[in-house]
Amino acid sequence: MKPVDFALLSARAYTDAPTIGQPDSASRMHLYGNVHVFRGSDDIDSWLHNFDIELVDVPNLGKLHAGFWNAWQAIRLECLALPPPYAVAGHSLGAALAIICAAEWAVRDVSVPVYAFEPPRLCGDEVMANLLLTVTVPFCATRNGRDLVTEVPLELTLPGPLTLIGAPSMPVDNIVDHNINRVISALG
Repeated sequence: MKPVDFALLSARAYTDAPTIGQPDSASRMHLYGNVHVFRGSDDIDSWLHNFDIELVDVPNLGKLHAGFWNAWQAIRLECLALPPPYAVAGHSLGAALAIICAAEWAVRDVSVPVYAFEPPRLCGDEVMANLLLTVTVPFCATRNGRDLVTEVPLELTLPGPLTLIGAPSMPVDNIVDHNINRVISALG
């Protein structure tokens, strides 16, 4: 599978019922074959989690964005009870959850590739980045054009590099470039 295939699954997750989690929550995982895909923000609960930017200290993973960690916690045990996936993917909030999921597998010394499309920043230290490097987790995270979401929260970081894709829709950071269909077009 290519990155665009994982982006297409991430788009599909916005319309399909989740395999794990409640449809109207921030905590939703979709099982497509052996790929775990996390849905992005499309409801009020997701946005409440996005704006919960306090840091929590998570054993083995470091300091993380509380909203994303809490969204993951709601489905964590069910997701980790499944066999290790071929890959994890997601867009926006879903990208943050996919990164956390891959890190949880890395704690178990299992390398699960992560495809994070337009992820917000989620790390308050280097613990997760070091873990993903140590376990050699393939990390693909994109920033389409001048997508603003990949630049916030300002004080946090991602545990790996962003790959720049697509032409900006405007000369300043914006939300238009965040749209999953624009990401798919840029990857296609």
